Amino acid sequence: MDTLAYLPAVELAKRIRSHQLSSVEITKTILARIDASQPTLNAFITVCHDEALAAARAADAALARGEDVGPLHGVPISVKDIINTAGIRTTWASRTMANNVPNADAIAVRRLKEAGAIILGKTTTSEFAHKLMTDAPLFGTTRNPWDLNYTSGGSSGGSAVAVAAGLGPLSLATDAGASTRLPAACTGIVGLKPTLGLIPHSQVPDGFNNFIHLGVMARTIADTALMLDILSGADSSDPHSLGTQRTQALAAIADMNSEALRGLRIGWRPLAGNTLLDDEVRHACEHAVEAFRALGCHVDLVDAPIENAEPAWRVLQQSNWAARFFDRIDELEPQLDPSFVEGIRAGGAYSGQQVTRATYKRTEHFRTVQGWFGSYDLVLTPTMSRPPLAADHGALEPITIGGEDAGDMRQSWVPYLNLFDLTGHPAISVPCGWSDKGLPIGLQIVGPWYADAMVLRAAAAFERVRPWADRVPVHAPEAIH
Repeated sequence: MDTLAYLPAVELAKRIRSHQLSSVEITKTILARIDASQPTLNAFITVCHDEALAAARAADAALARGEDVGPLHGVPISVKDIINTAGIRTTWASRTMANNVPNADAIAVRRLKEAGAIILGKTTTSEFAHKLMTDAPLFGTTRNPWDLNYTSGGSSGGSAVAVAAGLGPLSLATDAGASTRLPAACTGIVGLKPTLGLIPHSQVPDGFNNFIHLGVMARTIADTALMLDILSGADSSDPHSLGTQRTQALAAIADMNSEALRGLRIGWRPLAGNTLLDDEVRHACEHAVEAFRALGCHVDLVDAPIENAEPAWRVLQQSNWAARFFDRIDELEPQLDPSFVEGIRAGGAYSGQQVTRATYKRTEHFRTVQGWFGSYDLVLTPTMSRPPLAADHGALEPITIGGEDAGDMRQSWVPYLNLFDLTGHPAISVPCGWSDKGLPIGLQIVGPWYADAMVLRAAAAFERVRPWADRVPVHAPEAIH
């Protein structure tokens, strides 16, 4: 039965529709795996045993009646615990929200349900998704299924671990500064941050200056494309979504052949405002770059320096936190993660001019990146500058890269990620290799606005020549037993 847990969502949906597999059967299997893995991996804050099984029984009954069904009918998935789910608590991994039960679904959750998906539960995140690790006072630490001593990344670490360890083939996440792509790279799965607004975000308080994206996590590119097709398209709650259409990404990758990428112009950027890159990461990514050359792409090494986006990102994000919490920080501090408190206090100290200048800098970053696509169709970067950190590494502690002091974690570990949150360009992390310690390494593929299908086509072509989904983490539930 455990082999079912690693079937792609596309295949699960097909088997459920053809009555080869029942939704109840696969839902029970995955719920049992979640329960078995919680003491070790800790990927979920809330597990919806009764609700998920009731939905699975209803899904099987609908098929028995011959009803028309959606593309994810009966397929169990998970949702990051900062995304609203009607009737299911949404804690933001915070003691201050431990009993919060929304009365309505986020638009993205509603679309997944309309497509037939079954919500297994809510996955772990750092408190209010504020850091690059996944631990919080409310639930403890989420660990990497490839090696429990290492982090799953953050802030969508629970979603990444769930997908990697066969605890549901898909997870809905978020990405404001790294939070989908970093955990995907740390756990050896796929993480897509689409073009800003392509998946409408109905919860952000500032729809106009927003850079918080909803993200897609899966083990395969086909599953990623299917989920994007379901989630994309305009909604009145998100001004960035207006005018967008539902993607046809799954169809775009279905008709590909070995010549699909021939002639594409690709810029390979090993640095993005950082100066240090781990040798193992560089070698794995350069090996991946050679695969794109073998697929017929024209790839150039681009070493022109660019400005690190983290300083502007920091002002904008910390100001966002302060706008929500600064006036109550003395009251809330005893309940909050100390690193979150520090970020809120920093945000409360910025002047209006500093925030506006950070907004100006965001526009500069956009224009810089947009200019790249005058010369290149796609850009490749590492996802992170070094393999995963230790699970107990402090969020405010400096890091090392290749034995050298690299300073601030966000500036030096993930400069490749917060840049594209600010600019809004679509970016996907795919597995491209392994460290000597057996930890995953990720490659990022970036495209122009609304070229999400082209990004997915490039990722699918790479997946065909360098497949990854057949590898199973050593600390998945079957190994735990």
